[in-house]
Amino acid sequence: MKIRLDDVMQSLSFPLNAVYYYYIPLETVLMFMDGMIFGKAVYGISSEEDVLRHGEDFIKLPDIGDEGRRKVMTGFINTIGDDRAKEKLYGALSGGLSAFEAALREQHRIMDWYNYRESVYTEFSRKWCEKEGLELI
Repeated sequence: MKIRLDDVMQSLSFPLNAVYYYYIPLETVLMFMDGMIFGKAVYGISSEEDVLRHGEDFIKLPDIGDEGRRKVMTGFINTIGDDRAKEKLYGALSGGLSAFEAALREQHRIMDWYNYRESVYTEFSRKWCEKEGLELI
């Protein structure tokens, strides 16, 4: 089966409390929050229970979780040579992603962070697809 890399990466990049499924017949990603579909409407599918009833039509997309996201942020910090800048970013980690990104903006490193994160998510997504036997298109 084939899947777009962007569809896999979407599950890593957007709302942290959401669950993502790839709906094979329509080749689209569906997002569920609190068990209910959010965003796109698909006839006959309104909850995760519906997904489970039609399991053969869906692939649950990966989520790296809070710990994984923190590892990605820490990995980025470790690429920085300036010890004072690193210290500030490590301090910002306790405030979550928004505090971390605010500290990055202050240091004019936000684009470096976005590029780094995309690179990590791309590699993770490629490996996940390979492990799941999915062909990237």
